[in-house]
Amino acid sequence: MFYARIFRIPRAEVGRRIDEVLKLVELDAARKRPIKTYSKGMQQRVGLAQALINDPDLLILDEPTSGLDPIGRMKVREIIQRLKQTGKTVFFSSHELGEVETVCDRVAILYQGELKAIGRVSELVEKYQCNLEQAFLKVVGYNSGR
Repeated sequence: MFYARIFRIPRAEVGRRIDEVLKLVELDAARKRPIKTYSKGMQQRVGLAQALINDPDLLILDEPTSGLDPIGRMKVREIIQRLKQTGKTVFFSSHELGEVETVCDRVAILYQGELKAIGRVSELVEKYQCNLEQAFLKVVGYNSGR
């Protein structure tokens, strides 16, 4: 409700929006529990719910799966996929390139503040004939001393 007030969501809509986002992030069953009793993954999903309460067209996520166990990562991935299916744009920033490769359609590779590559994940993987992490290393010119 706090975030609904921040975004000035009309009182008549607040309950409906809270129900929608809690269902989307799969926390509707835990809605009465104190957040301090939530797992790390549940807390990440609360953050997603807070960011979604005003139904934005663009969602910017910074390391949303950081520190999560495999089930927590999968749940966040599923939420991102559902958001994409509803036409939302999700900007996903992460150093976990395997995660980026799994979740994202397009990628921009930034290195030392410079844009080094941009395109569809599949195009970069095909161009460099390797996974996204190895493509990143090639794009930035990393040489492991070989």
